[in-house]
Amino acid sequence: MLERIRIVLVRPLRAGNVGAACRALANMGLRELVVIAPACALDDEQALGFAARAKPLLAQARVVASLSAALEGCVLTFATSGKGGMYRRQAALPAREAAALAVQTAARGPVAIAFGPEDRGLVLSELLAFDRVLEIPADPAYPALNLAAAVAIVCYELRQAWLRAAGQPPWPPTDEPPAPEQRKRVLYDRLFSALERIGFFGGQQRPEHLRFALRRVFGRANLTLNEADVLIGMARQIHWYADHYPRRDDNRD
Repeated sequence: MLERIRIVLVRPLRAGNVGAACRALANMGLRELVVIAPACALDDEQALGFAARAKPLLAQARVVASLSAALEGCVLTFATSGKGGMYRRQAALPAREAAALAVQTAARGPVAIAFGPEDRGLVLSELLAFDRVLEIPADPAYPALNLAAAVAIVCYELRQAWLRAAGQPPWPPTDEPPAPEQRKRVLYDRLFSALERIGFFGGQQRPEHLRFALRRVFGRANLTLNEADVLIGMARQIHWYADHYPRRDDNRD
């Protein structure tokens, strides 16, 4: 469905931002860029440089004169905005929710997501041309994002939404086998013993609390067999160090 999602740049001022936006689209698997009345040349050296290997996408970007031309044929349209105001607040969706809705709706037809110019963004009269407002939940102390950065964030959320809709994990699964329970038991026994040797649990009234905390950390890590072996090797090295460089109590007068 990503091929049905159209990224629209409205009157961009800087060629480098257009090139960087193209790269963000290519990184996340989007293919359609429409540029409305750019104030910069799309074949500028900076645009080409920032586009990197996304130059073909930049070369085929469609340049139009108006919002209506850019949004033609779309069944759902989003305007991005970092500003407040009653209309924006009432219509706004966080980027992640908007991305999920965009991917879902793309099954019915093209969806457009528009970004305003760098100096002021989209004005209210332009926002009224869109179905929804998309908002990136940035820090209120400085919510204005660079144009290319905003495009990258939205394209990332679109890809994550597409992967979830396709039943794929957001991150590709590893080919490494998971650590079996028996190997993890060896890891915990040796690691806890090694940490005991260097006094890590010393001074604790209930040292099992630290052991449980470490166990939870490793439990969340979903260790692979190779990762467990690396940690077992680390525990072995701690034992070796403790054997060769035993602790000495401080001598104080």
